[in-house]
Amino acid sequence: MLNVLVVAAAEGEDPFSPVAPHVNELIWSAVFFFVLLFILYRVAWPKMQAALAARQQAIAGSIDAADATKAEADGVLAEYRAKLADAQAESQRIIDEGRRTGEKVVADARARADVEAQALLTRAQADIAAERDRAISALRAELAGLSIELASRVVGKSLDTPAQRALVDSYIDELATSAR
Repeated sequence: MLNVLVVAAAEGEDPFSPVAPHVNELIWSAVFFFVLLFILYRVAWPKMQAALAARQQAIAGSIDAADATKAEADGVLAEYRAKLADAQAESQRIIDEGRRTGEKVVADARARADVEAQALLTRAQADIAAERDRAISALRAELAGLSIELASRVVGKSLDTPAQRALVDSYIDELATSAR
């Protein structure tokens, strides 16, 4: 093939070369290129710029929306944490209040038990004193009766019971007073 080119060049013919284009082809190619470039610059370039600008605005809007969503999520998280802290404080307050109420109930129960025990003690002491007084009265009556009977047997005659009983009672009272 190289031989064909050398022979054609020697004869003065313009050989066809796939690598070396003709000048008129270069001129027409340049004209079409610039026309195509002008058309692209006037028609396609603004549309591409608009599409890129719209895409850039959409991305910026998405970033702004993501930032707003993040800020909102941070706000919700802070609110949740505040509510959680409030709930923990409230539960602690309820626990403390329950503890104080329980202690108060226990103290009230103890106070009531002390009052009831004191009342029972007072009542028991009053019952004991009343029983003692009854026992003393019964003993006095018995002692007076026995003393009169004994005196009657010693003297040998019947004594006046009411008068003698009064005398024995006064003597027992004297003995009780001197014993105290």
